[in-house]
Amino acid sequence: MNSSEGQALFNIPSYWPSKSAAFGVAGLYYALGIVLLLEGIISRRYRYVHLVVLISWMLGGAFTARGIFVVQEAQSDSSYIAFSVLESVAPNFVSLVNSLLLINLMRGLNAGPPRRVLKVLWAFSVTASVTFGAISAAGSIILTGDATLGQLSTGIKLVKASIASQMANSLLFIVVASVLVSWYRESLGRRAWVFIIYIGGLLMVARNAARIVAVFYTSNTLMRDSEAAYYCLGPLFTLIVIFTWAALNLPARCYSEAKALREN
Repeated sequence: MNSSEGQALFNIPSYWPSKSAAFGVAGLYYALGIVLLLEGIISRRYRYVHLVVLISWMLGGAFTARGIFVVQEAQSDSSYIAFSVLESVAPNFVSLVNSLLLINLMRGLNAGPPRRVLKVLWAFSVTASVTFGAISAAGSIILTGDATLGQLSTGIKLVKASIASQMANSLLFIVVASVLVSWYRESLGRRAWVFIIYIGGLLMVARNAARIVAVFYTSNTLMRDSEAAYYCLGPLFTLIVIFTWAALNLPARCYSEAKALREN
């Protein structure tokens, strides 16, 4: 494995990361998680709250680990491994939430898709998120300085397979969402709900596209040479998705939207 490929696959920058930026981004994720938790408690609607809060705090933990790595002056690989694992796994569950929101919207329609179709979509979404998340974690853990050449080769394949699968899954989600919304036009009466679904799906496509470029086209070093580019082409996408969930009060809206659709 050449150094450029190793940097790309293990998210290793060529600059010295800013601890202030890392801890600042971590703080934003923690704060959004707290907001989502409070929204669930206040509205007494807990559907998906555990999952969206977990995602937000996983990403907060990732950037806390990145900041600790800088504070420790790169003396320990464990904090950077923790950052790499959490930062690569959490987006898989963002995609899962997007799918669950689409399923919930369709279930609330007076004349929606057959229940067996939604069950298949649910099973596929959960399986894909868990599987791709596990592959991401395994690849990130393997790509350490102590790995043998054979292990590094395995790690490279796992990371590439994971990001390629995530990209395919995010594109498939947009296609499925578009087909369902166009076929069951009653859902268009809930524009805010459809907006949440699409903004989450499209931002994950953008995030995965940036990772595809970084992993498969290692000659493009923008995300490794510039910390600002890294944050803008990486964490910013998931941060906007989670901010949208909090700003639109997802815990309450998830319940109220589905209930309103059943009543209409």
